[in-house]
Amino acid sequence: MNKDKLKEFEAMFNPQSIAVVGASSGRKIGGAVVRNLQLSGYKGKIFPVNPTEREILGLKAYPSVREIPEPVDYAIIMVPAAVVLGVIDDCAAKRVKVVQLFTAGFSETGEVEPIRLEREMVARARRAGIRLLGPNCVGISVPAKRIPVETTGVVGQPGDITILAQSGGHTETLASAGLSRDIRFSKLISFGNACDLNAIDFLGYLKQDPETRIIALYLEGITDGRRLYQLLAEISPIKPVVLLKGGRTEVGREMAMSHTGSLAGSAAVWKAAMKQAGVIEVSTLEEMADTLMALQELPPIAGNRIAIVSQLGGGAGGAGVLAADVCTSLGLELPPFPGEIKDKLKSIINAPGSILRNPLDLSLVGRQPALLRKVLELLAGLADIDLIMLNERPTFLLALVSKAELQAINDVLVDFQHSDEKPLVVISPPGGMHEKERVKVERRLSQAGIPIYPSFERAAKAMANIIRYWGFRSRA
Repeated sequence: MNKDKLKEFEAMFNPQSIAVVGASSGRKIGGAVVRNLQLSGYKGKIFPVNPTEREILGLKAYPSVREIPEPVDYAIIMVPAAVVLGVIDDCAAKRVKVVQLFTAGFSETGEVEPIRLEREMVARARRAGIRLLGPNCVGISVPAKRIPVETTGVVGQPGDITILAQSGGHTETLASAGLSRDIRFSKLISFGNACDLNAIDFLGYLKQDPETRIIALYLEGITDGRRLYQLLAEISPIKPVVLLKGGRTEVGREMAMSHTGSLAGSAAVWKAAMKQAGVIEVSTLEEMADTLMALQELPPIAGNRIAIVSQLGGGAGGAGVLAADVCTSLGLELPPFPGEIKDKLKSIINAPGSILRNPLDLSLVGRQPALLRKVLELLAGLADIDLIMLNERPTFLLALVSKAELQAINDVLVDFQHSDEKPLVVISPPGGMHEKERVKVERRLSQAGIPIYPSFERAAKAMANIIRYWGFRSRA
């Protein structure tokens, strides 16, 4: 482990003090950042900076960073671009270690003067030994240190996934998805224009970081593609990297240029390089979150053989057909059940409407906890099955069973997951009269370590992604 590399980023991910330049008492974003730090439970010192206010949200305010009487590790700049150079000089005089720029209006505009201003800012920071994060970004969040996403205040439970994103909005979206789906993060890093610190710098750190087991990466462009490829090829055999590339189309590339000033390269060359490096490439934020949840909760899966329970409670023939279609189209196999297994299933189920093949339709037997347990144990004992996917559909079940009976069904699923017999994934389609109760069920299963997906399509994509990755890992 490169301890120097870890120490280099200590002030960013474990700051003892944070200055907010452009803080205010009103409802502007600078005031929200101070408030979010307070509400999240951040234990370090917070220094609001505003030349016209003496106190902000109960904290003493300072006219400039220079006049703060104590050391400052990390400064967030939220003032107009025109005055940023003066703030950088103040931070240099104060020996601030890291400056993050929420401020936009630099190279992403494509205009001569903002580009010159950004270059001058970088030159002054480097002379002072300051590392710059941004511009045009929402900076960092570290749940273990109670440092929230600065704009939204989101701070979930600590985990071992790190988000590294060029887009602040995508960082916010993934943080919120994590909160609702119990995806737990070690760090979230938004780096915007990357005028100084860029994806390569952070990947070099995350490769060493013992608190990061999984990396999620959103990129719009990169200046050194060869070095990026080398790093990803080094990281993937030890830590999965889930990557979403912005700017894959001509219109997307034009938008990327105006968003973060990034030039995106050939999509075909990029895709081939990422596959060779072992990167898990996804096409949407939803697929990224789905894949992260699978990597977080499921053990390495050796094969692609799936047993599907198409629905609990009946009426699952159509669901089984579509589940079979989507799984096989993604390269997942649905092995037929052996004759002796069908006989055992028949003795357990023995109900009209049941389909005793893979996908398995339990008909009305699916709402009986004792019988459901027997079916799951039987499927878990199959040597040629690597994973079980089960469509629970709580909103449908609640038309047939009481809340207490639904809880008993979920007791079976939680107990089965804890038994470590076979990995279990649950499908829980949203909508219907009992959506509020369905959300409670989803929350309970998520907290028990069971990945939950709203459809077979999304679950199958996530499973195909991680199974391909574990196959790559076994060959690496």
